[in-house]
Amino acid sequence: MRKTAIHIIGGNWTRDGAGVKLYRVFGDTRIAEITDPFLLLDHFGSRDPNDYMMGFPWHPHRGIETVTYLLNGEVHHRDSTGNEGVIGPGDAQWMTAGSGIFHEEMPKPIRKVTLNSNEIYDTEVNGFQLWVNLPSKYKMRVPKYRNVLRKHIPVVELESGGRAVIIAGKIRVSGYGTVEGPVNDLTTPIHYLDVQLPEESTFNYEVNNGYTTLIYMVDGEASLDQWHVARRGELFVLTRDGDEVIVRTSEKPARFLLMAGRPIGEPIAWYGPIVMNTWDEIRRAFDELRRGTFIKARPEVQDY
Repeated sequence: MRKTAIHIIGGNWTRDGAGVKLYRVFGDTRIAEITDPFLLLDHFGSRDPNDYMMGFPWHPHRGIETVTYLLNGEVHHRDSTGNEGVIGPGDAQWMTAGSGIFHEEMPKPIRKVTLNSNEIYDTEVNGFQLWVNLPSKYKMRVPKYRNVLRKHIPVVELESGGRAVIIAGKIRVSGYGTVEGPVNDLTTPIHYLDVQLPEESTFNYEVNNGYTTLIYMVDGEASLDQWHVARRGELFVLTRDGDEVIVRTSEKPARFLLMAGRPIGEPIAWYGPIVMNTWDEIRRAFDELRRGTFIKARPEVQDY
């Protein structure tokens, strides 16, 4: 049975962190029930360093996972326990904040060449950050980083002539069998794909019945059923009933993110970068920040 579109969400341009210009596709407690287990999706990017160089300086997270997937540029990150690194083009970082992480993320251009003692940069930074909620029993788990290099993220060629980047989840490919993304040890099962389709092509994908499925159109346009055409910048929420997603292009190619996951179905108390189940838990978290007792454990680090 095919999943069909039931909600269309248009994002808004805003600034976050220390002034980073970004397109907030969604991220609101008023719609968290229909996007469950997903809380927020930001599409950040610009060729003007003034739009992103201020970055996201020191801030806390608790109770969620943040997934940074980069297309262009770099994001330099570090946390209060000494972990640090760089995410480059095509890389992803799946960070489980769990009981608490205090970190910063700073987008930067890539140095391309040094010519006559002058450094030349590619100033484009382009990427996404997705927030995934955690069930109550895992909200205070030990934090974990999964740093995934581009070379370890499968890119499969589709029969339609398109391609799909598999960060999490799996896909059946004719002649190859099932290809699985590198992030597969999650408490809440998630699918996260970056799909590019040429014009006049079809993409079929299996998602469990009962799962929330979101399609964010990065570029171009495509039909999701006989009634709905998704265009650049739009997010479509599909029915939880059904087990098949079908995306078709006509005269234009398309690029989109596909996100799917099992709904958690628990109360949400959300204030800034901290998401818990009750407001007492939120107050406790901010009290711990004031007291300097917010960090409970050193994060695990897994490099792919």
